[in-house]
Amino acid sequence: MRKASEANWITRRQKLILYIILAAIIIVLALASTLIVQTRSPQQKCASIILEQNKISCFTNLAVSTNNASICSNLNGLYAASCYEAVAYSSGNSLICKEALASYMPAGIGCIEHFANLTGNSTLCNLLSGQNFQNCIFDAALSSGNTSLCSFAGANESTCISSISLSDALKYKNIFLCKYVSPSANASTVHSILSNSRVKINETLVGYSFSLISYGYNVSARDICIINVAEELGNKSYCTLLNSSIAEQLCYQSVAPSPVSKQVNYTALLNSCSNAGSFAGICRASVLVSEAIYTRNPSLCNELNQTLSWDCFTTLARTYDNVSYCGYIKNATVNNACILTVKYNSTNSAP
Repeated sequence: MRKASEANWITRRQKLILYIILAAIIIVLALASTLIVQTRSPQQKCASIILEQNKISCFTNLAVSTNNASICSNLNGLYAASCYEAVAYSSGNSLICKEALASYMPAGIGCIEHFANLTGNSTLCNLLSGQNFQNCIFDAALSSGNTSLCSFAGANESTCISSISLSDALKYKNIFLCKYVSPSANASTVHSILSNSRVKINETLVGYSFSLISYGYNVSARDICIINVAEELGNKSYCTLLNSSIAEQLCYQSVAPSPVSKQVNYTALLNSCSNAGSFAGICRASVLVSEAIYTRNPSLCNELNQTLSWDCFTTLARTYDNVSYCGYIKNATVNNACILTVKYNSTNSAP
């Protein structure tokens, strides 16, 4: 009996030791597993993600946060190209666009054109060919203001030269640079030249010009260039450089507002503004302001939004040297500014 009890005790003791050993092994394995997980690299962690979209995001975010484009090589095709593109943009390193181009051409083209437009550096454009090369050169030329590059812009050569020349003429207030701007009065050509210009152009002038173009009058981007510079310099003698009478009239009106013939069909002009595309609103406003001036009808100013109506009343007051038009402006500060503008205008125009 005693021997049997001793044998059971030994068996229980052995089992306990065995359990302790097993528990120790489990703990060691758990610690080892935790240590392995903790020592895995960030790239290994991204690679272990099961959901593909999350894995792509993980690699891309890691590449961007560390400015390490080589991490993008863990991805393929469009996803790799997008990753390279993101690192190129965040780091400002245009050379990474080459990797994007090799991974997925459309994304690489976009990357290269982005930097050509941003920096004006045409070197990267040499990685492209055909229309893509010409578009890239066009962007670089506009950004750098280098007209010599325009000869490589293909069908966009004329627009390229015109847009840069227009920008320079307005920037440096050099009327003679306007001669390099296209004399075409085609609406799409004018719009393309203006939209690619890198300087702000008088929006009211542009709007009214498009209303005239839509109505069938010949007003070109060159005319707009001359009128804008003449207005900036306050030199109405430049208006004589214009070839069409309607452009010359618009020039005199912009440089030195004055009442002119009332034989203008304003209803037709307003209707034509619907053909002015994105300039339709500006077109309508400029026609109403012009009609208000030509007809001395301040009520037309009330059809405009508050800011434009104030400008309309002020222009009327200046044109007719009559501060009573300022009285339509209910805002005391703007009203006072209107009166001072009329007085200043009168003083400067006195012999």
